Amino acid sequence: MAAIDIELPGGCVVEAGPVADRPLHPEEASAVARAIPKRRRQFASGRYFARRALHRLAGVSPPIPRGDRGRPVWPRGFIGSISHSEALAAAAVSTGPLRGIGIDVEDAQRFARSNPRLHGKLFTPAERSRTLSRPVEAAVTFSAKEAAYKAVNPLVGRYIGFWEVAVEIDWDRLAFRVRYVGEHEPNRLLDRGYGRFCCLDGQVVTLFFID
Repeated sequence: MAAIDIELPGGCVVEAGPVADRPLHPEEASAVARAIPKRRRQFASGRYFARRALHRLAGVSPPIPRGDRGRPVWPRGFIGSISHSEALAAAAVSTGPLRGIGIDVEDAQRFARSNPRLHGKLFTPAERSRTLSRPVEAAVTFSAKEAAYKAVNPLVGRYIGFWEVAVEIDWDRLAFRVRYVGEHEPNRLLDRGYGRFCCLDGQVVTLFFID
């Protein structure tokens, strides 16, 4: 599998690879003790690459347990994000000066079978006109919303509906911006962030950064 080709800000590392049987620390294993094997492999792969990212940054690879609302609990001084599809797991970790970081992985053909009702729940009217018959654009747009939410939620702690985030994609630069179009003022922090993406072996990977 090729490496993720996304320009990263200083102090940020991304590690990724195939979902497979990976070792878990006991503190991590309790979170998926009753999970089916598929879910356990996905969870373990995400933690495995998160620990690799931490090791690259600081030479440490501590356990990353699951905390409140299922969010990863990062060591003091670090922020990060973990994601996986059925095939690929990825983790982004930063020591700053970023305030927020989010990563998301999706199958590029997730929306190949267009479902207008589903699109109505996930995309704004302008996005629906662009994505209904373009599955890769739909996957990038959806993934961008997920990455943005992961970056801002630890800072704001408020749920954001998919229809409250509008995505604008720059295909030439493999970049995107998001606008918060909801009514919760603190979530307008999203407007200050910026995103990058790539397509890799049938997968879409998006990253969103808040300075």
